[in-house]
Amino acid sequence: MSQYLFPDKYLNYKDMMSDINLLCNHFPKKCEVEKIEIAKTIEGRAIIAIRVFPKGKQVDQPTLWMDANMHSIELIGTNTVLAHIEFLKTKLVGNEKKYFDINYVFVPRICPDGAEVYFIDSKVNRSNARDSRSQKELGSVWQRECLLEKDERKIEIELFKNKKRIGFMRKKSEAGIWTCDEMYPELMRRRELGDEGPFFDIYPEGNILNFDGINIPSSFSVSENEIDLNRNFPTDWAAHIIENKSGKMPLSEIESRAIADFATKIPNIYFWLNYHTFGGVFIRPPGRFSDEEMNIFDRSIYHSIDTKLEEITKYPAVSGFQEFTYIPGKPLRGALTEYAYNALGAFSYVCELWDLPVRLGRQERPFIKRYENWSKKEWRQFYEFDRSENNSLIFGHPWKAYQHPQLGEMEISEFPVQIGIHNPPQKLISEVIQNQVKLLPLLVDLAPKLKIEVKIENTEDKNLKYALLTIQNNGFLPTFISEERNKAQGSKKILVEVIEVKNGKLIGESVYHLNELYGYARINNGWLDSADSGTSKQTLQILRIPFIADKHNLGVVFKVSFACIGEYFITLGEV
Repeated sequence: MSQYLFPDKYLNYKDMMSDINLLCNHFPKKCEVEKIEIAKTIEGRAIIAIRVFPKGKQVDQPTLWMDANMHSIELIGTNTVLAHIEFLKTKLVGNEKKYFDINYVFVPRICPDGAEVYFIDSKVNRSNARDSRSQKELGSVWQRECLLEKDERKIEIELFKNKKRIGFMRKKSEAGIWTCDEMYPELMRRRELGDEGPFFDIYPEGNILNFDGINIPSSFSVSENEIDLNRNFPTDWAAHIIENKSGKMPLSEIESRAIADFATKIPNIYFWLNYHTFGGVFIRPPGRFSDEEMNIFDRSIYHSIDTKLEEITKYPAVSGFQEFTYIPGKPLRGALTEYAYNALGAFSYVCELWDLPVRLGRQERPFIKRYENWSKKEWRQFYEFDRSENNSLIFGHPWKAYQHPQLGEMEISEFPVQIGIHNPPQKLISEVIQNQVKLLPLLVDLAPKLKIEVKIENTEDKNLKYALLTIQNNGFLPTFISEERNKAQGSKKILVEVIEVKNGKLIGESVYHLNELYGYARINNGWLDSADSGTSKQTLQILRIPFIADKHNLGVVFKVSFACIGEYFITLGEV
């Protein structure tokens, strides 16, 4: 039995908010937890960020960010983010020290309006079911609506009690590109060479806006679905509204702007995990060019993280450009993870949850090929999977005759691919979640880890004393996080300030600028990691600051500031 609160169902908005409230109320009292409404959607739903400050809000620390469900029907991500929060809660309740050394941001659902449309009437949208285009801009398009009531299914899923849920229509056509499988007639699959028919065209259930009486618009270009939030971020944004669904300008949507605005107020983000479905893969920058063109240091870090992600979850970690462009060499533009890495300097990944292709025997590389050219063999395997593991949820619906006012004789049924393809069957939610929460210890370990100490060094002159201030990074990542961050925001220095002196007088400088510190992440330079290469990067700095003090109880307060991970105070003696 899973230990998590949400292992066996997908959460509508009300259920999600209830679970968020439950989680936020059960952290240890010494931790500060904020539930923040970072925006309200057009339909009035809150986009919620949960911030966890294990040592209190006043303590700046490196920050880990996780979010999910920016595409409307990718629901398992919400469950997974909530499970990470609960896992963190148990670690903090158990006083496991390393989990106190960073701060956290969790956004369980970026697109609540789009997700809720699924729970209400089974509409599938890329992100939001909204469209600001005029009738002239839209031209002839499908308007989805329920034309024929569906049977109530004896399945414990609220949606299937709604008889007005929206399905699909099929129409016989000699030139049709779909057919009923000869082995499993309930299985509609793509037509292949040698198939004998009958053949069908498939359309969304509904009517055609601006129909000219002859030409049937593409099913792909449905209305109410103008913008893909994951093409609306400013890094490498491109105005391909039809092809890319990027919008008329970057951050044009409430949801994407809320994420960007909120993130820019948190300068300490070192890692960003963006949950999607489906595939069973981690996808990382760069999305615009190959790894060979990356900065060697950041590339080495990404490759190290890639290895660990696959080791822990069995999901491969791949370059977006090299293994996840739909058209080889043509990058996906305006994605959130590109923004997180290129603008904010955080190491970032998409995780496509739910390894359905592997379960059907697909192992190709580049990874994107696992989605291509599903033959009748794969579709039959999936049909059998749906029957044995998914209560025949997708292929268990009869076709019913319907006289369409525009297209004549049709049949109407449904393929609720949201559960089974885009998300795992509900019985497998727990398995997918538990595969991911194993990652949290790794993601915590990636952070820079500061150790700052100060001690007195006496001299032969009893009035002259030195404060030896040692600043050390024991973590994996450098204190500047990434070279990409330096490129985007300029390289910074560690700022050391003497801000208070008691029982003595400072005779040295009161302000020092030191180089940022590397962590133990290595540079993969194509040669053997051997002891003779020594330690080439500085992970420690020592300052020797002189004071005049005629007593033994010299007191000094130092402030050590890092541009990317926060401010730290350390005291010598009593102040």
